[in-house]
Amino acid sequence: MKNIVRNRSSMLLLLIILACSACGSNIIHGRPPFISISKLSLLDDHLSVDFNISNPNGEAMNIDRIEITVRVEAAELTRYNEDFKLTIGANSTEIIEVEHFPDAFVQDLLASLTNFEVPNLPFRLEGRVHTEEDGFLQFKHKGHLYPVPGKPGQFRSATIQSSRIRQDDPFREIDDDQ
Repeated sequence: MKNIVRNRSSMLLLLIILACSACGSNIIHGRPPFISISKLSLLDDHLSVDFNISNPNGEAMNIDRIEITVRVEAAELTRYNEDFKLTIGANSTEIIEVEHFPDAFVQDLLASLTNFEVPNLPFRLEGRVHTEEDGFLQFKHKGHLYPVPGKPGQFRSATIQSSRIRQDDPFREIDDDQ
């Protein structure tokens, strides 16, 4: 009889432990931020790009370096490589603004979009961030740039494919579309 009570007590204890571990917090961490173009404008020869940096993790992300490159066709539209301190709260978004003077080819590409000579321009956004918690986290996205109707020199973007590099396997890409 003692064995039956002991076995039932052991089984009950095991079930309680399993239930408690299943209800524990599953905080996401180690994922790279989702970086997108929230605003892009070309006025005269001055290019301004606002990047949304969204933290998909359940804990704050402390970025101390960021590298972003946006390519349109074979041209580099913009590049941002800087050491700086940026803390993004859990499941939050911050914006950084990049300004520079693009070369003549990039200006011509964007002018063709402004003048509706082409309906859109495919772009590739890629780079990596360095965080205190997880080291380097890589990302890349594909999308299209479109002119903003009625606002010459202003463009919007739409991401069509996104992937990230898993933290635990730096050579394996994961498509977010799957």
